[in-house]
Amino acid sequence: MYELSTKPDFDKTVARFEAWWFGEIIDRLPINVSTYEMNPGVAFPQKEHASLRERWMDVEFQVERALAWAQATIFVGDSYPCVHPNLGPDLTTTLFNAELEYGEDTSWVKHVVHSPEEWQPYLEMPFNFDNPYWQAMEAMTRLAIERSDHRLLIGQTDLHNSYDILAGLRSPQALCMDLYDCPDLIERLAERAADAMIASLERSFALVAGSGMGSASWIPYYHQGRAYIPSCDFLALVSKRMGDRYILPIVRKEMSVLDRSIFHLDGPTSLQHLDSLLAIEELHGIQWVYGAGNGDADDWIDVYSHCLRHGKCLQVVCETQQAAVNCLRALGPRGVWLCVGEPFATALEAENFIRHLSEIAMETESLYNSHPIL
Repeated sequence: MYELSTKPDFDKTVARFEAWWFGEIIDRLPINVSTYEMNPGVAFPQKEHASLRERWMDVEFQVERALAWAQATIFVGDSYPCVHPNLGPDLTTTLFNAELEYGEDTSWVKHVVHSPEEWQPYLEMPFNFDNPYWQAMEAMTRLAIERSDHRLLIGQTDLHNSYDILAGLRSPQALCMDLYDCPDLIERLAERAADAMIASLERSFALVAGSGMGSASWIPYYHQGRAYIPSCDFLALVSKRMGDRYILPIVRKEMSVLDRSIFHLDGPTSLQHLDSLLAIEELHGIQWVYGAGNGDADDWIDVYSHCLRHGKCLQVVCETQQAAVNCLRALGPRGVWLCVGEPFATALEAENFIRHLSEIAMETESLYNSHPIL
């Protein structure tokens, strides 16, 4: 197993996640918390860039900043030092020669398909892994691995899937109309985009395969084999019937190269597709994102409970500490991974809170140990 100098108890975290994928517990459920307290004396790199694009794609700068973060951060609970070289989730659209634009904290793709007739070349277009965006991401990955020196893990980059690739090339609204007006064409394009996603995953896994590191990404799970986050934000714009017919079969295809998977389900309008996702046997878990303005995690206990009853593990992202307590009491510990967004003032306070959650978990274990597991 890969060892981390910045996380001496990483072996326990690995064991907890491996049990969590299947709704089991080793010593306690996985718990991710953060603290404002930092290790002293770590200098973060400073550099002036001519543009936001230049800053995002500055390989050396991004890697050194990640290494400094790993040295400065105190990792409490099952939080651990992992970075995923990131140029934005629309990176997969650049395989079809699209261009990205950058803001301070995010990026987006320039739409290049402006009518259904303009889709035709994309059916046969070769995937361009030589574009500057993909090359920068791979360079960051290689350099981060080279310099990591067991200080941090390097995760897979953020990758949009088939229909989100098409939505990036066209626009989500126009893609909805295309799916209605020319469904056969869009279905063929989605198969092609899924092939691009699979090729992207294969390259991403291959980059870290020789380092001894397992799989992680922007969702900070861990698995020593191949794990990733199937997703489709475009699901929120289509009916359950359309999702079942056109989208979920493609999602399953993209999952074919994975050993472990947790689906990113984004927003209340996507809940109409939840039962269809829960019926996918090879899907291990659900990350339910309720979204800003929709309460906290403890306002969605019914959704989480429904997932557990169908044998899926959960990442439960709580904005507050109290919501984490409420969720644990309501759901029990099996199959639950708690992540608390509200930072603690000190590492000691964070550790005390984890002990408190562990005590609650022990109290509730006898009540909730009947959740079905995969």
